This record gives sequence, C-alpha cells and structure tokens, in this order.
Amino acid sequence: NQWVDNGKYSGFTPFLDSLMDQGITYQYAFANGRKSIDALPSVICSIPSIDVPFVLSHYSNNQINGLPGLLKAKGYHSAFFHGAPNGSMGFDAFANKAGFDAYYGMTEYGHDEDMDGMWGIWDLEFLQFFSRKIGELPQPFFASVFTVSSHHPFMIPERFRNKFKGGQNKMYASVQYTDYALKEFFKSCQNQPWFNQTLFVITADHVSSEVTLKPYQTSWGQYAVPLIFYQPGMNPKFEGDQVAQQIDIMPTILGYL
Repeated sequence: NQWVDNGKYSGFTPFLDSLMDQGITYQYAFANGRKSIDALPSVICSIPSIDVPFVLSHYSNNQINGLPGLLKAKGYHSAFFHGAPNGSMGFDAFANKAGFDAYYGMTEYGHDEDMDGMWGIWDLEFLQFFSRKIGELPQPFFASVFTVSSHHPFMIPERFRNKFKGGQNKMYASVQYTDYALKEFFKSCQNQPWFNQTLFVITADHVSSEVTLKPYQTSWGQYAVPLIFYQPGMNPKFEGDQVAQQIDIMPTILGYL
C-alpha cells in the first residue's frame, strides 16, 4: 500500500511487506468469494464461488482436481492444517475431497489451553506446530495452513496487548499479531533442509467487513487480498498492472514447479 497517503502509510504488516519486497506480488489480486468456505475450493482447486459456495452446491460431491491430487502423481505428500476444532466449516471433509493425505486440526494439536476462546488455536502457537510437523513430512511435500487469529472479534493474547496496539480499527492489532506469528514461523523453519527449495504462497481467504482505507471502500476493494509467491533467492517482481485472483494460484504453482 505504498500509494496510500502519498507514500506515508506504514501499515500493520512489516514482515509481510518484507516478503513482498523479496517475492512476486500483485497490486491487483482478488478473492473469488466473500466467505472463508469460498477460499479453499478457489485456492486449492481453482473453483470459484458462483452464487453459492462450492461446498454447499449441488456439485460438491463431484470428482475434482486439486493441488494435492495432482501433485500426488508426482510423488508429493500433502497435509492440511487448520487451528480450529476438527469439523469446523467442513474443512476436514473438503481436505479429504481435495486429496490431502493428512489433516491436522485442534485435535491433532492436542493443547486446548492454547485456544483463543472463539475460533481455535492462537496463530503463534499453531504456526510453530505447523513448522514442526511439516519438517517431519516426507519430501517433496505440499502443505497448507489456514490461520484463525485475524478474524472477528479480533482478539490477541493478553501478553501481547502492550506490544500490538493497532490503530483506529480493532482489527489492526490482531493483524499485527498474525504478522508477528508469520515472522516467527519463517524464523523457525529458515534453517530446515527443505526451506530454500520451497515455494511459499500467501493470500487471504476474503476481505474483512471492517474496511477503513477509502481506496478499498469500492466494488473491487471488497475483494482485494494480498497474493505473494516467495522462494528464498528468487528474483523479486512487483506486478503493478497484471490482475490476479485466487483461482490463478493452482496453475501458477504448477507452472512454477
């Protein structure tokens, strides 16, 4: 968002911004739905939400192609991680449908005391669990994680409330916290043997209903999400004009591989 406030806007995601400077990122990237359950079919299988979410449509039992199944044919082991209670939003069922070999939810995490009291395990703890588990997966692997903390009611752990003060919107503090959790995740896995040959893809499931920046209070702004492709050592590129969307992620990954 360097173009906001005549370049004076500092934002609330310093680590994510640093990855954008080192990877391939898009000024105009869009979600293909408005709900969390819209995101997985779009990101994993290139199936957009059309009128109703795919998982609630008449087509939800159809055979589908997705990254886990397509990569399995190339020898990849796959796993999906979600810090919420198992069964939440039907993510475990969809992960199975999409062809993931394993699912790790709150049950597999095994420490209910780290739950935020609303959605699931705090991002910092769950992303550390994610880092440990993917380090145990056979290589090559394809792993996806869906975080929960930067979501209404935008809570953060008590011990971080003096560290992340946010701004005019209550959401900002939780976004700062998730950005910090993401930073700690990368720190924990940067010395792993698989790190340098791994493509990381970061996006959001959908746009928050609490948009404060005026440029995003528009029709396109209601679908604008970050989209970053990052591999250590890659040539960074900022796509300032090209339009991208969640359903572009699967073919982009396959083309990159």
